[in-house]
Amino acid sequence: MKTGVLIAMRGRQEARGFSVAELAVVIAIMGIFATFGFPILSEAFRSYHARAAADDIVNSLRAVRYNAVANRIPATLTLNDENNTTAPNQYSFVNIKGRTITIQLDGVKIESGTPATITFNNNGATGTGSQTVRVSARIHDTRSDRYTITVTPTGTVSSAYSTF
Repeated sequence: MKTGVLIAMRGRQEARGFSVAELAVVIAIMGIFATFGFPILSEAFRSYHARAAADDIVNSLRAVRYNAVANRIPATLTLNDENNTTAPNQYSFVNIKGRTITIQLDGVKIESGTPATITFNNNGATGTGSQTVRVSARIHDTRSDRYTITVTPTGTVSSAYSTF
């Protein structure tokens, strides 16, 4: 009976680890995933970056509107588009504590034609026609993402996505 136990234990000791062929197959599969997966993840990251920038602008516009209504005074968000020579692709506003907040957009551009300022009055309205901010980012050679942020005369802020 002891001999059977020793033989069973020896069989287990010899079966440890992986063969070189098995390791080569796993490494080859990982290489294939990396080859095709990295460009896809890179594009997804760029697309996410553009989406996050648009969401930041939308949230900042809503915060400025909230500050105007809460403090019963006009509040302004200033935008510098891609053609601004001193500080391109950034925007700034004064928060509820009276501090100026400046946001620089890296890898994402505020397209030209965007209004330089958007001002909300003490009722939260802009008092003018609809104002549009366009934010875009190049994802790869044949695709760019664009987010169109619209502020209505009543102060409603919305965002729409498109590719070009």
